[in-house]
Amino acid sequence: MAPAFAPQVLCLRPSLRLAYPDPVPTEEPIRPQLLQQWDEALAAPPDQMLEHLIRDLEKECLIEEAWARFRRSSRFSQAPWAPWRKRLEVRAGIAKARRQQREQLDSDRCLLRVRYARVAALKDLHPGAFHALLLEVLSAAGLDIAQSLEKSPRPLVALGHPLPLGAEGLGEWADATLNRPPGEAWLAAANAAAPPGLTLLEGTVLPPYALSALELSTASEWYWPVPDSLRGSFEPRVSAFLQASSFEIEKSGKVGGQKTVKRIEVRGLVAAMAWEPGGLAFTTRIAHGEALNPARLLAGVLGLEAAAIEGLQRRGVALAPDPRLKQQDRFAPKLKNIFEDAVLLGAGGNITLVDEDDDEPLVLGDELLGDRD
Repeated sequence: MAPAFAPQVLCLRPSLRLAYPDPVPTEEPIRPQLLQQWDEALAAPPDQMLEHLIRDLEKECLIEEAWARFRRSSRFSQAPWAPWRKRLEVRAGIAKARRQQREQLDSDRCLLRVRYARVAALKDLHPGAFHALLLEVLSAAGLDIAQSLEKSPRPLVALGHPLPLGAEGLGEWADATLNRPPGEAWLAAANAAAPPGLTLLEGTVLPPYALSALELSTASEWYWPVPDSLRGSFEPRVSAFLQASSFEIEKSGKVGGQKTVKRIEVRGLVAAMAWEPGGLAFTTRIAHGEALNPARLLAGVLGLEAAAIEGLQRRGVALAPDPRLKQQDRFAPKLKNIFEDAVLLGAGGNITLVDEDDDEPLVLGDELLGDRD
């Protein structure tokens, strides 16, 4: 189903396809199957059947991805693959040029905001490795992920506010820019491809000009399980922290180029803190330039070592309202001039143009020529 935003762009899609002809992908499930067939083809000597596979990849707008995988493979420099190397390079270049021409005018392009949970073994996964894992899961679901316009295009998938290593995330965010809206079954397909510890909870289709989840993040909600036997020893320190207008903790860092221990103010970073059954809940503000690890912050408040804070969970990340979503006229693709050109080229005479600086309309066409005669 097409997104509800930018209806004036959707009505011009057929004309754009005529001006910039390109392949139109079909249903999502065929995409990961084609890429798997391509990987299998790279593991064997080239044959004439490869041409049919390349045409299918072009039809599904996957030729750039196929070229990138070919460049990373050991087959890239082998002599039998030399003719195919040239063909793929040319076709990938054509696909990229076509994409550059149409990217800003593509009414099917959208941003998919995904909310997911990341627990168990994945909590210790490095951000780069988790990004690659999430990309693999979304690709396996058949999503038509857009590529960047860099020399070596990369998939446009971005994680939200960073999750510290060792902490579980129960409501994390990620953004994926898509060439077309996802199918109805994409969420089930993604969860079927996801490894244990990763669950995709929901997805929201937004306009491509929407701000990223990282830019909109305002606060993180945390929970630390505390045994009842230890709660009594921590309660006085929590009360003192909440009543204080200023609170400093020690943090290792550099002062004047020398590594040392310095004291930093953290009271303003904590928006709320309260006891709940079974543990302590607190909310930290997210601001530019402030990236204090929540485990270290909590350890400083409770008088513990950071290593003692185990089982920390981030329940969610609050997002501010996106101002761009209320300014569609400003950020949506501008096709007014293209529409007017199409009208002028396709219409005959008797076209009335109104100059904003003139109260009288200027009439062009046969009637005007007849009056002059």
